Amino acid sequence: MRYPKDTIQLNPSRDLPLLRQVLHSEFVTHSQLFEFMRLNHHERSRKSFDWRVRRLVDRALLCRQTKPACTGEFVYSIARSAAALLQSVGEYCLAGRGQSKIREVEPNVFHAIGLNEIHLGVLRAGALVRWVSSIEIRSQNELTQFGFAKDYDAILTVRNDSEEQRFALEYERSPKAVRYYRALAASLRHEARVNCVLYLVTSYDLMRFVSAFFTERFPLVLFGLLKEWHAHLLDMPVSNDCGKCAIPLREALRGAGEGVEVTPK
Repeated sequence: MRYPKDTIQLNPSRDLPLLRQVLHSEFVTHSQLFEFMRLNHHERSRKSFDWRVRRLVDRALLCRQTKPACTGEFVYSIARSAAALLQSVGEYCLAGRGQSKIREVEPNVFHAIGLNEIHLGVLRAGALVRWVSSIEIRSQNELTQFGFAKDYDAILTVRNDSEEQRFALEYERSPKAVRYYRALAASLRHEARVNCVLYLVTSYDLMRFVSAFFTERFPLVLFGLLKEWHAHLLDMPVSNDCGKCAIPLREALRGAGEGVEVTPK
């Protein structure tokens, strides 16, 4: 069958998963995107993947950027036309909101790329059961009665020995204003959908600064260094008291209890 000129026929097992990954990552490098496709069994050939991405860029379904320059490769984000297409097949309906503003803020690009590496680390290890992206969390918070206390960066379900545990993830690259953390600590007192929050931070100083604001017992707020996550994953040391009495993350998750449902059934 021949298709009209300048149209594109999307492959539901290759093109659509790729577009969904870019949507949920918000920003993703070329190599990260290929690894997501490979680890999720959507693509095996780098040559085929490169052709597919070029095709989607040429048809204005993916936006390609050269910044941030320090990555040394292209960075992709979802185009409005692709976001609308994904909405029509059941993706989260906040897709595309505020995209033009986000793309102009380079720190968000770095944050997304770092968060992708956190995601890929647990995916490579085979420990990930489910990753709920920030766009899914924002959609749930704005459009349903099953919201969370915060728009977390992600919610993970991981295999912890013979059990599965859920926790919310926050990736903190740099400090925010004191008033932000005070307001967040107050809002977490009303959290009813997760019982553990993990803060991954980039330095000990940042860990000491942020952890001082979280003194409530529930939900349990844990702190750990990003480099420890990449080196040890669930065996990384975490603490909830300014860096003292660190224990392995898998032990802390187990001690936090069985958890609660994070999405309605």
